[in-house]
Amino acid sequence: MVKKHTVAKEYAGTRLDVFLHSRYSDFSRSWIQKLIKKGKASVNNKNSPASKRLAASDAVRFEFEPPPEISLEPDKSLSDKIRVVFENDDFLIIDKPSGISVHPSSSEPAGTVVNWLLHHYPPIKSVGDPAPFGNPKGAGLRPGIVHRLDKDTSGVMVIAKNQKTFLWLKKQFQSRLVIKKYIALVNGSPKSENGKIELNIIRSKTDPTKNIALKSKTTGRPALTYWLVIRRYVDHTLMEVTPKTGRKHQIRVHLKAAGFPVCGDKKYGSPRLDPKHLGRMFLHAQYLSFNSPGGEKFSFNAPLPEELEQALQNLPFMIK
Repeated sequence: MVKKHTVAKEYAGTRLDVFLHSRYSDFSRSWIQKLIKKGKASVNNKNSPASKRLAASDAVRFEFEPPPEISLEPDKSLSDKIRVVFENDDFLIIDKPSGISVHPSSSEPAGTVVNWLLHHYPPIKSVGDPAPFGNPKGAGLRPGIVHRLDKDTSGVMVIAKNQKTFLWLKKQFQSRLVIKKYIALVNGSPKSENGKIELNIIRSKTDPTKNIALKSKTTGRPALTYWLVIRRYVDHTLMEVTPKTGRKHQIRVHLKAAGFPVCGDKKYGSPRLDPKHLGRMFLHAQYLSFNSPGGEKFSFNAPLPEELEQALQNLPFMIK
């Protein structure tokens, strides 16, 4: 499948593999690089390496080939790790632990929430969007999944159990009608007790696994995050964070840009400032609220995991 792309001004200076990965984000960067190495990509009609820096208006031609299909296998090994908070005929609410990805990938084909779902709810395989470029076997690699949590983020998630509910919830998220609240421990101490971060987010030009925040209103995608101080410690602050948009890594990127990165965040954080013996990223999806197709309001909470509670107990309070 041959695709042609024109490089927008915001991607000027971006590596070829990073640019293509932004266009084919359902696939790994390593797979994109393999295709480039096989001569499947050209810039202005010249074969180019993955490291080629692009200029605005460059013409990129890419002969895309999907990777070997990942076989979705049921996995019961997570049964004692994933807690079911609530379920009915339409949806399922779970409390996802840190360290477990939501859906499989070429680098992590098993041990995910989706694999767990297929073991406990086999019919869910047909729920969701089709896989990229079509998949006659079912709904792709994300059956039932209407939103995601990062691998190292714990907390409450909703999963659709049938196609009608999937489409409804997907629309709710797209329309920003779902309320999500997170608990985060951050490095540093904000001057005020609450605030908002309104910065556009764009994929990094040098690392496709990372996003960055921009002050520009014309580049990147709009993103809005509210925060509220819950408790202050000597070197850290516990806060409630409410994202109003759903950009990838939004909370982590915004808090870093504001000067108080999430503790334990290996990608965006400041490890030397983290509390000792934290062991994981301190970001937890505590609250989720949405309306059902029938108009009924549902709200769910997931308490802080024991390891995060323990981490807080070891921190000294700030004395005013």
